[in-house]
Amino acid sequence: MTDARPENGRLAWLDHVAFELYRATGRSQLMQCIWLYDREVDHAALARTYERLAALSFNRLIEPSRLPLARPRWVRPAGAPEPIATTAGTLPRAQLLSWANAHARRPIDPVAGPAWRMAIQRFDDATTAVSIVGSHLVIDGMGALRAIAAATQAVEVPNRYPAQHGRGAIAGALSDLRQIITDTPRSLAALARMAKGAWRERPAQAARQQAANAGTVDLAAVAASIDAREWDACARRLGGHPNTLFPGVVAALAARLGRRRASDGAVSLVVPVDRRRGLDDERALAIAFRSLNVMPEPLTSDLSPLSKPLKSLLRGVSDSATDALAPLLPAIAWMPRTIATALVNRLFTYEDDRPVSCSNLGTLPEGLAHIDGTPCRRILARAVDVNVTSTDLARSHGHLVVVASRFGDRVTLCIEACQLDPAPTTTATLREATARCLADFGLGADLEA
Repeated sequence: MTDARPENGRLAWLDHVAFELYRATGRSQLMQCIWLYDREVDHAALARTYERLAALSFNRLIEPSRLPLARPRWVRPAGAPEPIATTAGTLPRAQLLSWANAHARRPIDPVAGPAWRMAIQRFDDATTAVSIVGSHLVIDGMGALRAIAAATQAVEVPNRYPAQHGRGAIAGALSDLRQIITDTPRSLAALARMAKGAWRERPAQAARQQAANAGTVDLAAVAASIDAREWDACARRLGGHPNTLFPGVVAALAARLGRRRASDGAVSLVVPVDRRRGLDDERALAIAFRSLNVMPEPLTSDLSPLSKPLKSLLRGVSDSATDALAPLLPAIAWMPRTIATALVNRLFTYEDDRPVSCSNLGTLPEGLAHIDGTPCRRILARAVDVNVTSTDLARSHGHLVVVASRFGDRVTLCIEACQLDPAPTTTATLREATARCLADFGLGADLEA
């Protein structure tokens, strides 16, 4: 894939596609990081971290152009950051994920702001949780974790974006017009590729999708915390590696939840691969999405079938959906949003697949734990989808996203899921399926739900 970095503070092509899909569907894809302390947090130190985060280029918004064919730009929020949300009372410890879900569902707006927010909550077992939620349209998960780790360590990445609404109407229009002229050859070439490949959506199909997009579904979520030594021992016992155990567990969980291809019974794992080039990389989505097809049956006793395909995937040998999309990206500004939606829907076709997002963050950066200046006991890093419609779920035959991370002596799996048939997945159903899946591998876990 060619480098798709932004030019002059404008969104990279892939980021622009994601933004247009958000505007067309209203579906928000968020990341959330939760720090757990066994005490009250240092509020003064936490406020300093918050101020440093607000000063980083991480703190940005998207400003659409007034001209219809121009790419949006990154801008710095004009006002002060939203205050850290705190409450005076305590909650039962069992409500940790319920509180986290409620925080994630508070409005996040990558255009008007805020695109991210922080909250603190005390629980009745003396635990204090700190949560940061942010939009994937502003930065992806690995980028956000690195930015937060930089803030905790007082690393400066100055926010050089212009202020929100800071451009004059005439100057902004002239700048955007020059960019349209510069982009036109690439945009026309991309449109020609689309026409040749018949990347179009039938009007009746678009109308049916729009009519069916009324109802939204809250997705079930659980978090499983596993002793890292037990995790590593399990991987060795099954002839694999800690990194192969994760897709093995995800494939087995997908099979238990009914997410197998109808044609051959395999599980289709979608694996994000980090492509970020440091803290000054301006792209929001600096990732490639690669596919790994897995037969789940042998994995609870033998992980070796995963070793070779996983190595090929990480070396970039397997096909990437983002690579296939790259030649078409410059057409995005010239397309109606319904066609832009169809473009990605055609690319990520779900006629037979039951896609499963399988994201391994690895060992979390050491500085990340010091959100209040001192290390926390535990970190949960997870994906959260908000405003998901029943039509979205029907098209993808449900939803399963698993994010793994390692911190200290624990491996944590954060799981978000929903199967529509025979009935929408409940938190209790997902918790039971997760516990049984881990037990099949001989793993015990502390489960949050």
